[in-house]
Amino acid sequence: MAAPKLPRTDTLTGRALMRLMTGRKFTHRDYQNETASYRLSGYIEQLRNRHGWPIESTEETAPTKDPIGRNATYSRYSLDPEFLRSVRAEMGERFDNFIEAVKRFEAKGEK
Repeated sequence: MAAPKLPRTDTLTGRALMRLMTGRKFTHRDYQNETASYRLSGYIEQLRNRHGWPIESTEETAPTKDPIGRNATYSRYSLDPEFLRSVRAEMGERFDNFIEAVKRFEAKGEK
């Protein structure tokens, strides 16, 4: 298996991937709360189609605060744990170095 490609660490695409590489499962709202970005689906599309990451989407439904009682359907994104183990073994240090580089980038913005 050819390892998927890594995006730049200083991009919102890289920030989404870092969360997936650490085993997180998250929704658009989770990502928006952490990054102030409204475009997670676009970054997921880039990771899937441009970078080759097999990101899984699980549909969920929850009630909204809409006065008519409308439900919202949304996706929770993740990477299969077995795939993560395999790609971590294949990428070696690059895997963990990418995660740490994104975390350092995000920490700069918190100051």
